[in-house]
Amino acid sequence: MDQVALVVVRAVESGATTTKDIIGVTRLSRLKVERALSTLEKQKLLLRERQGSWALGFPVAPTVRQCGSCTLCCKVLEVTDLSKPVNTVCSHILAGGGCEIYHERPRQCRSFSCAWLQGHLDDDWFPETTGMVPHFGLDALNVQVDLDDPDRWREEPYFSKLCELSLKGLRVSEGRPYATLVIVGQDRYLLLGRTIVPDPTLFGTAFVPITLDTFRYWKATSLEHLQRLNDRVMEIQRIQQEFGHCAIPDDDDPSPPYRPALLQRSKELGVIRTT
Repeated sequence: MDQVALVVVRAVESGATTTKDIIGVTRLSRLKVERALSTLEKQKLLLRERQGSWALGFPVAPTVRQCGSCTLCCKVLEVTDLSKPVNTVCSHILAGGGCEIYHERPRQCRSFSCAWLQGHLDDDWFPETTGMVPHFGLDALNVQVDLDDPDRWREEPYFSKLCELSLKGLRVSEGRPYATLVIVGQDRYLLLGRTIVPDPTLFGTAFVPITLDTFRYWKATSLEHLQRLNDRVMEIQRIQQEFGHCAIPDDDDPSPPYRPALLQRSKELGVIRTT
């Protein structure tokens, strides 16, 4: 999948459900957005709902558990076809759990299963108990937090487990890497190990490791900006491999060439010695 399509999917995940909304939040041209939407629709990664809005169309993943009494996803997630906004209890929830329109529920509900149901997390991550609904998107593990306890994700043992999942997603050896995104109402936090990136952009975040579980990061404001940031990160890594160290720059909008400025800054700080 190309970067434009990925940005469009992220926009839909973040709540942009119409073509106009997607253009507004991504600042991409209408032509690029419509091409991406057409491609994603053919791949069944995005679908048109009955009200004409776009929704995620990921295939239903197999589950190894049952929901039981838990209906937290019916509260914290948006259901466009039912006009149910995010963080609002669905009117179709039955007392003690379950759904009164289960057999006629919308496709969004039919296709959803959280990471706990799929067996990716231990029993102590039962959503009704944790107040969090973790679920996989196209390139992210999204953790939707119940606003009744908005800081629960920062508590232990949950925060350390989220950091572990984040590092696993960043360093995945097989399959596609994924980000770990915590969603608390209108606030979003990208986890890079123990480094918390507030309000990450749809275009992505470039980063380099500082320690085993902390990172220096730069948030991209466009696809072109992301490319420049990633090109500089690659040059930083090459210098680190060559000399053992490289100064990490503070500026967040680099212009090529990157190597001369990085080497000069590294020498000034005494990080490396060159002859």
